[in-house]
Amino acid sequence: MLDDLPRLHARMLACLDELDQLTRQAAPPMDRLPAVRLDLTRASRARTMLLDRRHLDLLNRASAAERAQIEELKAAAKQDLIVSANHIGAWTLREIAARWPDYCAASNDLRRAMRDRIAREKKLIYPLLDRGGKGAEAA
Repeated sequence: MLDDLPRLHARMLACLDELDQLTRQAAPPMDRLPAVRLDLTRASRARTMLLDRRHLDLLNRASAAERAQIEELKAAAKQDLIVSANHIGAWTLREIAARWPDYCAASNDLRRAMRDRIAREKKLIYPLLDRGGKGAEAA
């Protein structure tokens, strides 16, 4: 099941790339933007739920230092969820249409943070995917 993580990361990155392209347009592309935002939200939530469900498995695969990093990621995920929910709530379709340049800037900041998180998850968790439940001894 943890093998789904790379697929979810790829889906999220594809959405982020598409949002990069959309936010470069002079006017809000309301024919495509809502669907991309929704797809990104769904992929991000699926990733979070997967990591939550497999938290103990990850800890069992990890060394002591890696366990600390996993716990840091888990704690940061709660804050990330709040930031994301606030962004989605503040940037309704009406607000996006009315304040397109402001949305583009806010969206860029959030996309950068999401990419940073994905990079941290890849660096920490992908090596654990190849490990069995003996992370402490393997490290």
